[in-house]
Amino acid sequence: MARASRFRFTLVLLVLAVLVSGYAGCDWRSGLRKVGTFFEKTIGPKTARERYAKELGADAGAKLVGWERAYANADTQRLKIQLPHREIFQLDTTVDYSAQALHFTLKAGRILRIEGTAEGGTVFGELYKTDPSGRRYGRPIATWKPDRLKLEYEPWGRSENLVFLLQSSLGTRVSAQVSLASEAALLFPVAGKDETAIKSFWGASRDGGRRSHKGNDIFADKGTPLLAVADGRIFKVANGGLGGKTVWLYDNEREQSYYYAHLDEQWVRRGQYVQRGDSLGTVGNTGNARTTPPHLHFGVYADGPYDPYSLLQRDDPLPPGPIYDLEPGQSSKRVPLSGNHYLRESPERKGTVLRQLNNGEPVTALAVTGKFYRVVTGRGEFGYVNFD
Repeated sequence: MARASRFRFTLVLLVLAVLVSGYAGCDWRSGLRKVGTFFEKTIGPKTARERYAKELGADAGAKLVGWERAYANADTQRLKIQLPHREIFQLDTTVDYSAQALHFTLKAGRILRIEGTAEGGTVFGELYKTDPSGRRYGRPIATWKPDRLKLEYEPWGRSENLVFLLQSSLGTRVSAQVSLASEAALLFPVAGKDETAIKSFWGASRDGGRRSHKGNDIFADKGTPLLAVADGRIFKVANGGLGGKTVWLYDNEREQSYYYAHLDEQWVRRGQYVQRGDSLGTVGNTGNARTTPPHLHFGVYADGPYDPYSLLQRDDPLPPGPIYDLEPGQSSKRVPLSGNHYLRESPERKGTVLRQLNNGEPVTALAVTGKFYRVVTGRGEFGYVNFD
């Protein structure tokens, strides 16, 4: 075996040993999944974009260098969106603007779906985590495939800051539409109800301010079935204390626990495995809820409790389309001669103002979303602007 091959083999074994020993205290399935994720992200296959760049090779010369630089510089745009979102990009042959970035926060318990269409050429899409400064790090956590412009991703535990990078193939003029939306990863825990039945929220004062509410209260008639929000194992069934009749469900896939309190009836036993949608018991008002209308106190725990509201919200509606058309290729525009017009960090009236634009100032439109254009100014500033 060659020296380089032996070194790589030894390194793989060493990393594998460290990872497995690190997860020895965890469920073995979880440990294996994490090991698999590590290798997939560190020594796994190249992304479609990386394979494309490799195929171009040295023959592309300075153009490829500029194309890679545009991708790296897309991080500096720092434009922020809210989900759901739809944006139509005109990615021109101008290499400097071939890559664009969409920064956003994905809340805990939501499954992100990013879908796109492209006309005129190939478009690449890659999703990354970002650090507190907004810069991406590590390998992509999900990517588009050339023949399938779709991806999905669910964060582990808490909310995550992400960036989706979009880039057209070198020297092409591509019209690309991107839609981002999230949906609930969990089933709603009370049969026949949705988030509108939540009447008491995380952080509400309890016992005259001596403690705060560590969950959401979902109100329903006594006897309404309570459902397993995910596949998992019942690890505790109890009666007593503030929660009265309670059930704890452990979700091995997400490594978190769900707490059902104030039940009237408990239909499961400790150690029982349940599937998403199985009945666990019924709504009641046991424990310290005996003087209140029947409801479920629902809590989520992953290294401590966190607000479960985003896990209980309904799926995002379809994102609205833009009201403006954008000509193929980047479009030269001028700020209207009257009125005040602002370059903003996000495509909404309350978005952070980056600068007030000068009347008559030329800008280049790169994309359109809702009532806003994504533009770059003559100074090289990226932002959203509305010309109403």
